[in-house]
Amino acid sequence: MFRSLYSGISGMSAQITNLDVIGNNIANSSTVGFKAGRVTFSDMLSQTIRGATRPETGGLGGTNPQQIGLGTRVGSIDTIFSQGNFQTTGRKTDLAIQGNGFFILNNGTHTLYSRAGVFGLDSQSILVNPTTGWRVQGVMADSMGNIGTGPLTDIFIDPGLVMPASASTDVQLMGNLDSSSDATGTVTQSQIFLAAADGSDLLTATSGMGQGPLGLTAGDVIQLNGTAGGLPLGVSAFTVADGSTLGDLVSWLNRSMATAQRNVDFTIDSSGALQVTNNSGQDLNGMSLSAGNLSAFNENFRFDSTIPSGQTARTNELRSYAAESDLLANLYDANGYPLNIDLSNPAASLTLGGSVGGTPVTDHTMPVGPGSTLGDLMQELQNTLGINSNPVALNDTGQIIVTGEVGTDAAISGISVRETGISNPVLEGAFSFTQTQAATDAQVFSLATTVYDSLGDEHTVAFSFEKIPGQNEWIWTASMEGGETILSGGSGRVAFADNGALSSYTFDDGSGALTFQPQPNGTQGAANVVLNIDFGEVGTLTGLTQFEGTGVMQSIADGYGAGTLLDFSIDLNGVITGIFSNDTTQDLARIGLARFVNQEGLHRVANNTYRISGNSGLPQETFAGEGNAVSFLSGALENSNVDLAKEFTDLIVAQRAFQANSRVITTADQVMLELINMVG
Repeated sequence: MFRSLYSGISGMSAQITNLDVIGNNIANSSTVGFKAGRVTFSDMLSQTIRGATRPETGGLGGTNPQQIGLGTRVGSIDTIFSQGNFQTTGRKTDLAIQGNGFFILNNGTHTLYSRAGVFGLDSQSILVNPTTGWRVQGVMADSMGNIGTGPLTDIFIDPGLVMPASASTDVQLMGNLDSSSDATGTVTQSQIFLAAADGSDLLTATSGMGQGPLGLTAGDVIQLNGTAGGLPLGVSAFTVADGSTLGDLVSWLNRSMATAQRNVDFTIDSSGALQVTNNSGQDLNGMSLSAGNLSAFNENFRFDSTIPSGQTARTNELRSYAAESDLLANLYDANGYPLNIDLSNPAASLTLGGSVGGTPVTDHTMPVGPGSTLGDLMQELQNTLGINSNPVALNDTGQIIVTGEVGTDAAISGISVRETGISNPVLEGAFSFTQTQAATDAQVFSLATTVYDSLGDEHTVAFSFEKIPGQNEWIWTASMEGGETILSGGSGRVAFADNGALSSYTFDDGSGALTFQPQPNGTQGAANVVLNIDFGEVGTLTGLTQFEGTGVMQSIADGYGAGTLLDFSIDLNGVITGIFSNDTTQDLARIGLARFVNQEGLHRVANNTYRISGNSGLPQETFAGEGNAVSFLSGALENSNVDLAKEFTDLIVAQRAFQANSRVITTADQVMLELINMVG
């Protein structure tokens, strides 16, 4: 009976401790980095009423012991180090730990450990916990930004830290140089010139007077129509081939008439007309040539409706594209009309003119006569315009092509050919020229890049590229926009393969690098700057290329001027990186990390910190990201891992357990009272 009293008391005492732990968990449910605790119970020593007996051989079996427990006690109060949720804060000095580990804090004499990463800089720019002033421990980088693994120390972010200047040593050039950047000359062409057709002219290139091309193509079929003495002529068709000439057509007609035993003869007369002579003794009626629906052909190959025997008849005059050897007297314009140059006058001449580079040339007078040819006129036109590189030419369609010297200074315009002292609209119209290509200067590509000397002063280097006409090679030139003196390597050539890839690059002086003196007057100061120019890897498209079309030219140079610390950031591995005013970064420090063999054995102290105990083991000082699956998250804090739903449930359980134990005591008291009342 009395044992139950003491058991109830022990249960109540244990549940009070449990309520204390639950209450502490709930109180710290919003505490950064707080780790919840839990209570486990163990039963107390049991009183043995009767011990156990062994089974007897061939007799009774064994019996179990009879024991009465004497209550419960607190077995352990454990810290639960499960991961808490993250809360973003936006403050770069707030840190959360992902994984197992602790921040290391020191006050100069003692070291504590914490999961609460509420940090900031104090007045001395040391990273501390602003609540306690304890200093965060880590390692500092050297002056070059190298972080070692030396002993941990305070982390000092020097606000006056200066990044020294670094002289530029390399310049990388990238972009496309337009392969069509050669200087060009004016290209202009006249109207079409025609001459009287003859038997050697192609049928497909023959025109009718005033009606343009006949429109024949290979495969067209030509029929001879008409009757002789009222009977069909009875001849087969002629099929046009690629090389069929007007003479071939005449030969076919004569063969056909001979086969039909008709004394009819076809020829081409001096004016280019197809002429038929009828000696057949019969009238020819409705004679014509036709080629399907080709109206130009059909209209130009009609004869008189009746050709009496002994008479001749002609079609329209036929024209072909002029040749240089054709006489001016025999030329026609694009519509088949004669140029009407008055060659009966012994003093006849043509006046040739035009403009070069926007300046009118001196009019040139060319005497002409019956023997003057189109080629003579073309040569005089070339001399008048001062063209040396490209002869004036005649294309396959009878047009004069004038190609001027390259560059806008030699641009040709306003070409004119007129009969001296006489108005001749047909001649002047035939010599009206149409520009098909404008004169252009060679296109120059340029780009500039900023480089630095050893004192951090900025200098601008400009590169220009000008194509060598007709070659896949460019002349490059470097210049200094501030008047600095280039000592060597200021020009060279860069060449490309036929696939647009870089094939070679050279320096005119063979230096292999661009060297300039930072001060124009040569005064003392920064050292000479030596720049290795990277045009790209030969045989690849990694740097400069040459394709048709424009592209963005770019350059990248190393080096920088001096800079002061503007800001810093903290990465996943706890590395603090400084951001400087010269757009450079450098590692400043690295935050340390402590890990324990038994982190549950740590001794909890105030302000979210722990200290080592005899059962925690010594701290293993390391860094996040060193193969330990631990990382830091800047701008966030780890919330408490207290689960309020669970805590409230445990609170109810503890309350009921306390009430149940109290009922044991009251029940035992009532039994004792009944026992006492038996005596009375």
